[in-house]
Amino acid sequence: MDSRKTIVGLYLTAGALVWFLVRTFVQWLTFTFYQVRKLPGMEVAREILPVAGALITFLILLRNQKVNETMDGVIAELKKVTWPNVQDVKKSTVVVMVCILLASGLLAIFDLVFGKVVGFLLS
Repeated sequence: MDSRKTIVGLYLTAGALVWFLVRTFVQWLTFTFYQVRKLPGMEVAREILPVAGALITFLILLRNQKVNETMDGVIAELKKVTWPNVQDVKKSTVVVMVCILLASGLLAIFDLVFGKVVGFLLS
């Protein structure tokens, strides 16, 4: 896959995230504050602001040379990464799960012991 397509896809994703955040914020404003809800043109602004924010974000990212150079570098470095095979991922997952269970058990034991000690000292 061409790295430019990946970068544009990431920019579109950033624009969609900005659209969602602005839309959620404007809805929160209109539902929380009655005065904001009564402002003239608020219904139109509630639809236009998120789209404008997403479009502006996409265009700024697309036109910014430093961001594009950085993204090209990131894609180039990711192509150099050696990804683990399925067996290695399964083995690592089992190791992580065992470590989590051991740590959880130790924390539970410490919690019980310290709880009993503190309960004894307070009584």
